[in-house]
Amino acid sequence: MSVEEVMEKHGFRIAASCAGKASYTRWVNHHGKRAYVTVTDVSEEGLPSSLDEPVRVGIFDLRSGDDLEAPQDISSLRSYLESLDAV
Repeated sequence: MSVEEVMEKHGFRIAASCAGKASYTRWVNHHGKRAYVTVTDVSEEGLPSSLDEPVRVGIFDLRSGDDLEAPQDISSLRSYLESLDAV
């Protein structure tokens, strides 16, 4: 199963910013606010290419695009996805 297929299974889709940077994105409700989560490689320049690659996860306000929390660096995409399954 490809990384894209695994991410889709967890509700993420590929999105691109105006600057052309891609991320996996998923809409969420964060403390009562409509928001979205982004998952990128740690450089924030593109998508992770494997489940073992470190990732940066950000949560942003859906309307303004402002950070709702400081971005977090996670040791691997697999670890991040496992934390979602544990919730």
